[in-house]
Amino acid sequence: MAIFLVTTIGAVGIGIGVVSAMVQDQTIQTKSDFEKSLKGLFQTSYAYFSNKDASGKPVKIGELRYDNNNRKLIKSLDEVSPYLIHAFISIEDRDFYEHHGIVLRSIVRAAYQQVVGSEVTTGGSTITQQLVKNIILNDRSKVFSRKAKEIILALRMEQMYSKDEILVYYLNSVFFGKGAHGRKMHGVEAAARGLFNTDAKHLHLAQAAYLAGMVQRPNALNPLDDDPKNLERGLKRMKLVLDKMREYEKISQREYEEALRFDIKKSLARSEHFNDGYERYPFIMFAIEDEAAETLMEMDRLNIQELKKQGKYKALLEEYKKKAVTGGYHFYTTIDEKLYNAINRMATQGLTFYPRTYKGKKTKEQLGATLIHNKTGAVLAFVSSSEKFNVNQQDHALHVSRQPGSTIKPLLVFAPAMEEGIVSPSSKIIDEKMRKRDGSGYYKNASGSYQGPVTVTEALKWSYNIPAIKTFNALGHQKGFHYLTKMGLPPDPNDGESAAIGGMTQGFTVEKMSAAFSTFANQGLYNKPFLISKVTDSDGKVIWEHKPRPVRVFSPQTAYKTTMMLKQVLNGTATYIQARLPSGYELAGKTGTTNEDRDLWFIGYTPDITLGVWGGYDYNFSMAHNEKFVKKAWVNMFQAAVKASPDLIPKGTHFKHPGYLGPEICGFECDEVAEYYRKLEEQRKKEEEEKKSKLPEIPIIPPILEPPPTEEPDQPSTEPAPPSPGPHPPSPPPQRPPLESYLRFPRSS
Repeated sequence: MAIFLVTTIGAVGIGIGVVSAMVQDQTIQTKSDFEKSLKGLFQTSYAYFSNKDASGKPVKIGELRYDNNNRKLIKSLDEVSPYLIHAFISIEDRDFYEHHGIVLRSIVRAAYQQVVGSEVTTGGSTITQQLVKNIILNDRSKVFSRKAKEIILALRMEQMYSKDEILVYYLNSVFFGKGAHGRKMHGVEAAARGLFNTDAKHLHLAQAAYLAGMVQRPNALNPLDDDPKNLERGLKRMKLVLDKMREYEKISQREYEEALRFDIKKSLARSEHFNDGYERYPFIMFAIEDEAAETLMEMDRLNIQELKKQGKYKALLEEYKKKAVTGGYHFYTTIDEKLYNAINRMATQGLTFYPRTYKGKKTKEQLGATLIHNKTGAVLAFVSSSEKFNVNQQDHALHVSRQPGSTIKPLLVFAPAMEEGIVSPSSKIIDEKMRKRDGSGYYKNASGSYQGPVTVTEALKWSYNIPAIKTFNALGHQKGFHYLTKMGLPPDPNDGESAAIGGMTQGFTVEKMSAAFSTFANQGLYNKPFLISKVTDSDGKVIWEHKPRPVRVFSPQTAYKTTMMLKQVLNGTATYIQARLPSGYELAGKTGTTNEDRDLWFIGYTPDITLGVWGGYDYNFSMAHNEKFVKKAWVNMFQAAVKASPDLIPKGTHFKHPGYLGPEICGFECDEVAEYYRKLEEQRKKEEEEKKSKLPEIPIIPPILEPPPTEEPDQPSTEPAPPSPGPHPPSPPPQRPPLESYLRFPRSS
């Protein structure tokens, strides 16, 4: 009797609390208020490779993580097993479809069980109240004021939503602890997958009862825990759920007995059932997080460059990263799985490493590489490190910026100078001792010697510094930087003359350098590199798709001439690569080395793809002892790439000739150009002959004879007779200037 009295007083106390909350501090909730919370439930987003599986579906890379949580929302009750619905209602709220949000009888019963310390508790909250507590209030305290608010909101929610809608929201909100994949499970779909490696629609009766029984104590009843008592307690709770289902006639006696015989332990999921993208492809997953955030920022029409200038970018990036990984999006990437695996597997084959020690920490040579599709800018594959993610988490391909060395010369100096008409590939510049503008010393070539008059082509072929600096000064620094900016490589305000040979205040990522070089292969059109090609919402509706926006940087003629010059590099500073290049591939590229050999580069491109590779230490140690490190890695990756994806990198393609290149034809390509125009003329003549052969014959009509004139004929004219009509002789071809002509830049003192 005393216990009943205490319970009754408690119930009355709750009632008083409800009234108090209603008249004092409880704001009346509108449906839009509820929607913000109910529709704001996070759900897991997914990432996919560009290739498809045998059934034609994109291959999943993995699930994006938010604070190690996992949730996949169901949209209707049709997406879950009827057993699961009956199990939850039987154990949590048998009157769910009859009450209007609360059941006083249940509140009193729960209070009684708490007072007497009952081992079996059935809970005093309805499913609607639990939903309010989990999502709307997000308050787990047990004070009467919280309970009062919970009751008011439950009553109001029941007026605005159908029972099925409330149940769907509830099933998406419940927490189940950690699954076999090591992530926290929210909602029945995530729990079914994480505990039993199936979906909620195909749960066995015993599995459904086990899940429903876990809700009150998810961690203590989690069968995947190392404590064997968890499973023991969970099975006991499962039996209680089955008892209730049988009592309320939701299952038959036969189903009940079969469920008790079911081996829950044997049906549990194991970690190997899951393709954890962060375990297999950590660099890809973290790169997708960043680009997904920027993609959503662009969808909201935010100017990323302006945000960076204003210092707001980092904070907003984190905000949008959370939105990207918790919005239930599907991000379809440009990464080809087979290609990515191939170049990462082969990148370090046969390389020699020389570890160094920095502040007591051992470090070794790192690699960064990016493979880009020239026509679109799509990043097809990349190599982030020479070590595994758990050893070195820096992404040297997409995130770490390094000094570009001599790879900057065609981008900043020679291609812009040709575009502006300042030099041609055959222009000669004197390679000589040259004082720095700031008077701090002299510029030198890597060899320490000077070659005298050299062509621009030779200067690139052997990467001489003085011709590059002279050309950059003649071009104008700001004009050169303007071209560089158009290719996604904005300079630092402090950059000056030495930028011509790679001495820049800030460096660039391998991804950005590779994309800039692809401009030459793409007839002078630059495409910003991208990793995500399409985004869909959780229903599969396309909400964003990448649209190429090529920027005209150089004319096709300048791009082609630059490519022809960079082909010569394969017979100069990159002979190692030329000797090991698979047959059937036309390649152009540029080597690069920075001061004290701290950074090594080779960026090479075919008509279809660009592969840029950087090598060096994370701390500024010299690479002079390992000068072929990058060239060997480049050959490894290129050979692996053409073998893995022959369709993406086809053999036998050639750089497209844009037509007449102007009078300044360079020496090494004279024969090629002459052959091109000879074939063009043959084709023109052939077309003319074919056209003539198809003309109809015109009948000959005899002339009408006029009577002779009667007056005196005019005196013969002293003017010369007009030329008879007929074919004109072809115009002579433009005269080439002699190859010995010099571009006379001012000589330095």
